[in-house]
This record gives sequence, C-alpha cells and structure tokens, in this order.
Amino acid sequence: MVMFLFSKNQASHIFEAETKGYPPINFEEGSLDVVNECSNEMTMIKETGEDMYRKFPLHEQTGIWVPASVPPMTKHDHEEWQKGFGYNKGCFEEEYNWDIDDENWEMTMWDVLADMFVAGKEKILSVASYDFGRHGMSLVSQFFLEEALKDKSQTVQDTYVGSEHTLLETEPAKWLPDSAASSCMLCGACFHPIICSRHHCRFCGGIFCGGCSKGRSLLPPKFMTSDPQRVCDVCGVRLECIQPCLMNQLSRACQLPTQDLTDLSTLRSWLNFPWATTMEYEIYKAANSIYGYCKVGELKPEKSIPDSILRQAKGLAIITEVKVGLMVTYKIGTGLVVARRADGSWSPPSAISTCGLGYGAQAGGELADYIIVLRNTEAIKTFSGNAHLSVGAGISASAGHLGRAAEADFRAGDGGYAACYTYSCSKGAFMGCAFNGSIVSTRNSINDQFYGGPIKASEILLGSLTKPPAAATLYKALSMLFDKIEK
Repeated sequence: MVMFLFSKNQASHIFEAETKGYPPINFEEGSLDVVNECSNEMTMIKETGEDMYRKFPLHEQTGIWVPASVPPMTKHDHEEWQKGFGYNKGCFEEEYNWDIDDENWEMTMWDVLADMFVAGKEKILSVASYDFGRHGMSLVSQFFLEEALKDKSQTVQDTYVGSEHTLLETEPAKWLPDSAASSCMLCGACFHPIICSRHHCRFCGGIFCGGCSKGRSLLPPKFMTSDPQRVCDVCGVRLECIQPCLMNQLSRACQLPTQDLTDLSTLRSWLNFPWATTMEYEIYKAANSIYGYCKVGELKPEKSIPDSILRQAKGLAIITEVKVGLMVTYKIGTGLVVARRADGSWSPPSAISTCGLGYGAQAGGELADYIIVLRNTEAIKTFSGNAHLSVGAGISASAGHLGRAAEADFRAGDGGYAACYTYSCSKGAFMGCAFNGSIVSTRNSINDQFYGGPIKASEILLGSLTKPPAAATLYKALSMLFDKIEK
C-alpha cells in the first residue's frame, strides 16, 4: 500500500484548503465494502519527525478510494515533483498557481518533441555530473520505502482476509475518461504520449502511468475474463488474497479443452503451424505430434524412438519448427515441455520457443515436429531455465509427407546443462548433414496467461502443481505412447 508524505507546513496548508468549500465526494452504496476497512486505517495521521501521512480520494466517478504516493526525497527532488504534479478538480491547482487553461490548451507535436529533448538532456547531464551524495541518499530512501511498503502490504492482506467473498462479488467499475487526469493518480507523473503513457486500471477504472500499473491480476467472475489484466499497484495488493481462488476457477488452465480431435476430420490436424500464440494450441500441437509419431512408428518401426530410451525418459520437449535455407539454414518454432514424476504422472506443461542457425551440406525447406527426450533431471532443469543454447550435429532427410531426422545435442543455460536425443517427423523437401545451433527460451508470458499469474518454469516442471484439465488431450496422447512401451 502506498501513500503521500508531506512536511508539516504542507500538510497544514492542505488541511486549510479542505475548508474552502470544496464539494463533498459522494460514493455509491455497496461499492466501498472492501475499501472502507483499508481507508479507515489509512485515515490515521502518523507523525514522525518532519513527515506525516495523508490520504486523498479518487475522482467521484470511480467510487473507489486510491491513495497517492510521494516517496521520501531531497529538497531538489521535491521541487521538481512540485513542478510536475497536478490534480484536476482538486486542491493542488490553487496551491501551485498553474496558469494553464485546460479547456483551450492542447499538446502539439512540437510540445512532444520538446519534452523528449528535455528528458534526454537531463539524463545526459545527470550521467555526466553524477551526484553521489544525492543519489546515494535516494537509494537509501528507496530501500526504506520498499521495506515500508512490504510491511504495509502484509497489513492490508491481513485486513482483507475476511473480505474475500466481497471481492469475489465485485462488479466492473466505470472507467474514468482520459481527460479526467493529466497526471498519474498514484505518483503524479505528467502524462506524455511517448515518455509516460496513460493506462487504465481494469479493476478500479483509474488512470495511471506504466510504472504504477505494471502488475497483472485475475479479476472477479463478474468481469467475464479468464486472462490476467493490468491493474494499479493498490488494486494488485487488494486482489492478491483471492488470486489462488481465481486461478482454480477462472484461469485457462482449469478449463476443459474444446479442440480435442486429432484425426483427419479436422483441418487443423493436417499441419502444425510453427508458431503458436496460446498454450491451448501448443497443447494441441504436442498431442497431434505424438499421434503422428505413433502412426509413423507403426508403419516403419525403424524410424521410431527406441523403447529403451523412452523408458528412461524423465521428460519430453515437443517442438514444431520450420527450417529453410541453402548451406546456411534458418529455423524457428515453438512448443512445450513436460516432466515425468517419480510416480509416473506428468507435470503441467511449460511453453518454450526456439530459433537458430545451421551450416553444412544441406538444402531445401521442411516443417518438422521434434520430440526431444530428456534423459535425466539435469535436462529438465536446463529446460526450466529462462534460456539455454543447443549445439549438435545430425542428419536430416525428408521427401514429401514424411521424413526422419536424428540428432544428439548438448544443451547449456542458466538452468544447467545436459545431453539430449532429438527425433522428428518432418514434411517437405530437405536433405543434408549439418552443424546446428539454436537458442531455446521459456515463454513466461504464455505461461502466465495460461495459469493466471506469474509462475516460474521450474515451479511448473519440478514443483507439485496438479495437472491442469486444459491439458487432458496431451496427457491422453502421452499415456498412449508410454503404455504401449510398458506393455
């Protein structure tokens, strides 16, 4: 939870401003059930030396109280803040005596370029003449502010424990128009079309800068969305206590799959596209690749993965990749990773992407579905990192609808290093023997969108998360593949 810090003189001046006849703010009944508990707590004025806390209400149209924030700062920083802070229809315009006619003033392209030039100039001057004393104090102030925010956030969470039901029943708030605020309602930064853009909080409807609304949270059921939405820092703290409940009820991972047919009756099963934008399609591609591999293994057993290697597999990475070139080949694709646990069950999937180059005696183009066998736990840890490099050499050949590629590669990254075996079924016209290198990275944004919140790949693959219902098609294909080997 964040709040304003004022000196005693400034605070007394603001208290006097409140008595000059400003109209009271009328909130709608029933819209502040949850917020009242927090606002009552924040109304208390705490004096410590020269600092004091003070709350300010949001615009009448939101119906929700949002505190503003000014961190501890030096005298010079405070003067700069005063120059840039303004609150429409509030008590600050009179204090700072702004001579701007909001009705007639309009930002031009020259104003935009001038602001960008001034911002760049200040950055260059600050780097050229670095004030260690001033910036050192700023770092110390920032540290104490972060510690205070952590304590405050914990207090707010404890306050909202008994109000989870009220939060779950919250209805969508009316968004403020862009003209309602010329500066961020939390930090007071003036909006700029390039330097500081406007963002609406999807929960309270207020207007904030990117730094004060960088969080993503699942919203209550009445908002009718299953994807995490942008919210301000205050609403992010408010919604944190109900995120586990929403992840189990509304996230994409908890929904049953609708595209579960992989036979020739559906056009999408004929060809896997190399780039997917959702986890649902990654799951479908992986299941389709496994079924296709099983069909090839039945027709030509010599092209199947040896049973001894599959029995020892601790996990699988399934990627659809397109490769094209002459001598130098370029490749790109996406896929997912699943880990096999000690009891034989499978972990939830984690999305990955790959891009790379190859060099050698090769020519053509092909679309291939790769199955990478993760032989040990170290290989799973390698794929659970943010990114890793794959280096290997192999032979690839495809003509027409079916092809075969076998490759042994070495992988190393921030998650560790390991050796893996790669098998594939490919389509196209391609032949060659080459040295290949590629970078495989975890698609954290796809994972967050699917599971409903920030989650690491290591928690997905090596943690104790339950199998998501949305991946039922994938687990069915994996069961068919490994049950056949065991029998």
